[in-house]
Amino acid sequence: MIRYLNFHFVLAVLLVLLGLGCSTPDNTTLEVFPEPHEEAGHDGGEEREEGVVELSPEALERAQIRTAPTELRRVEGQIETTGSVDFDQNRVAHVSPRLAGRVDEVAAQLGTEVRARQRLARVDSIELGQAKAAYLQAKARAELAQQSFERERGLYADRISSEQEMLNAQAGFREAQAALRAAEETLHLYGLSQGQVDSLHYDDPRASIYDLIAPFAGKVVEKHATLGELVTPDETLFVIADLSRVWIWIDVYERSLSRVHLGDSVEVRAEAFPDDLSRGEVSYLSDQVDRDTRTIRARIDVANPEGRLRPGMFVSVRITDPHAADDGGTASLAIPEGAAQRAGDGFVAFVPLGEGRFEQRELNLGRRAGGWIEVLAGLSEGDAVVTEGAFLLKSEAAKGELGGGHGH
Repeated sequence: MIRYLNFHFVLAVLLVLLGLGCSTPDNTTLEVFPEPHEEAGHDGGEEREEGVVELSPEALERAQIRTAPTELRRVEGQIETTGSVDFDQNRVAHVSPRLAGRVDEVAAQLGTEVRARQRLARVDSIELGQAKAAYLQAKARAELAQQSFERERGLYADRISSEQEMLNAQAGFREAQAALRAAEETLHLYGLSQGQVDSLHYDDPRASIYDLIAPFAGKVVEKHATLGELVTPDETLFVIADLSRVWIWIDVYERSLSRVHLGDSVEVRAEAFPDDLSRGEVSYLSDQVDRDTRTIRARIDVANPEGRLRPGMFVSVRITDPHAADDGGTASLAIPEGAAQRAGDGFVAFVPLGEGRFEQRELNLGRRAGGWIEVLAGLSEGDAVVTEGAFLLKSEAAKGELGGGHGH
């Protein structure tokens, strides 16, 4: 009897526990979730349309969106593009040794600001020492030949020696002078000034030493000189560059060539220094069109007094065409600059659809001037575009592409 009661007691406990596991804490039936295909859209609404950004009423109020209609306007010629900074090749010097030798001293380091004629390094050259010795020997022979000629001329005048002896002395003197001039010219070719040649003397322990000097003021942008190494004239030991002016290279599309001219003014801005605006002008247009890119190489000369524009740096470039004001062109569709937002390699604008919804439109832009941008494709006359708050919409659009959903 006791075993029978224990069995029924255990069975009752198991049934109670099983009942608790099949109900929620509040004793209600568990919710059965629909299959993924049965789910409603985000927030219970419809699926989000591609290319459309939707803001909640609260987000729309915070964004303070402003819009303006597209207009037909006369947009003067401006082109925006990107370019790369390069050295002004007229202000770059490759400094090489004139003679083979061994580097005896390195006076300039990478990044050193140097003055014109400042010593960069010293080279010990046996060839230079031999050339100086040859000059001093030629000089001594020329002096001796001159003395002999003057003596023979005096003896001939006193009829003590013959005319032939005087003429022989004269020829020897002229030959010695020619040899001296050749030796002196060799030293000039090796880089010695006239003052340095005139100051040469015997028993100079550093006769074989010569200086490598900077041809103009600038900065050492490359250094390949190492103390004690053997160098030859075909080696570049230093590269000196004057960075007070730089070149900027851009590619002008063939269709835009009519709006770019020599002398056009240019504004340049580097991403590293967004508050600094540099100005220059177009100084070169290539005579050839690249067959692959259909672009023309153009060069801009820009003053760079503080050296902030550095070769290899990418910059944004805006070219203003002063001839566009007189070309008699017609008005074209334009939008305020603030409406165009960069997206990847292109630009987009946002068109309001109502009820906090905005459509993103890809744009093909043309000229810029006076705060307006010419629209070649992507909008129609009368379309309204967002002029303030467009950056926020672009951010929301990017979130949507990554699965971020609607703005809140």
